[in-house]
Amino acid sequence: MRQKVLIAGQEGMVGGAVYNLLKKKKFHIIKCKRKELDFTSQKQVDNWFKKHKPDIVINAAGRVGGIWDNYNFQSDYLYINTMIGMNIVNSSFKYNVKKLINLGSSCIYPKNTKQPISENSLLSSSLEKTNEGYALSKIVTLKYCQYLKQKYKKNFISIQPANLYGVGDNFDLKSSHVLPALVKKFVLAKLKKKRTVEVWGTGKVRREFLNVEDLAEAIFFLIKNKTNHDYVNIGGGEEFSIRQLAEMIKKTLRYKGKIIFNKKYPDGVKVRKVNSSIIKKLGWRPKIKLKNGLIKYCDYYLKNIMPKEQLS
Repeated sequence: MRQKVLIAGQEGMVGGAVYNLLKKKKFHIIKCKRKELDFTSQKQVDNWFKKHKPDIVINAAGRVGGIWDNYNFQSDYLYINTMIGMNIVNSSFKYNVKKLINLGSSCIYPKNTKQPISENSLLSSSLEKTNEGYALSKIVTLKYCQYLKQKYKKNFISIQPANLYGVGDNFDLKSSHVLPALVKKFVLAKLKKKRTVEVWGTGKVRREFLNVEDLAEAIFFLIKNKTNHDYVNIGGGEEFSIRQLAEMIKKTLRYKGKIIFNKKYPDGVKVRKVNSSIIKKLGWRPKIKLKNGLIKYCDYYLKNIMPKEQLS
């Protein structure tokens, strides 16, 4: 009998990528749409697990966003993501889920920690204030998984990916992450024949990017392979400044204007790159280079997202 899989958040970017991959691998995925189950409701989640009893759970549900959205809605990020995480992990424990993979974030690590960031730097110093609420919610869920694994020998693991991008991303300028926001800005500037594109911050901060299809492959790898680690980092292996990223997008979209950096906006953490040595030693490697991933990513926005935005 095929193992039953719940992908919480399967309508999102990560959940969608995992769904597509596991479907190809012939897993029995239990369909669970957002409108059918509120993961912030303990009663609804408990009843759903009691009824369906999944063997494998991928927790990719939650509210995500960029610096502006995180900073202005800290309480929402803390409450919503904590409730989702606690409910899914608790029901996974209660109904004896065989494997739980909990999606975390590299923002759980301290603001000024040593780069690249290793797993043992967690809670070693203070967090970045712009997304502290989101980070705390992810830390709480990670720790809950860790405690259950240590005391009850549960096969629960949390993963911390680098900055994600890919099909299914959010391109809203106020709530999106830096990469989709930049793609949209350059596309709009080209369409409206603007001579400049404004980029928030100094452009000096450096980020590591991971294609969501690579993350899906990493999750599939962890489903098939057991590890004693409580949580592991997953990175794309490439690090770029925001200035370099903007130049890459400009070139990909063939925009001819200039890039202007608005230093009134916060940069966030100066450098954020994860140390992925643990999962690499287990046998996983990212395959998609950012340069190549950007071509497909920009094409996805132009063909699938922009037409809908123009109609709305």
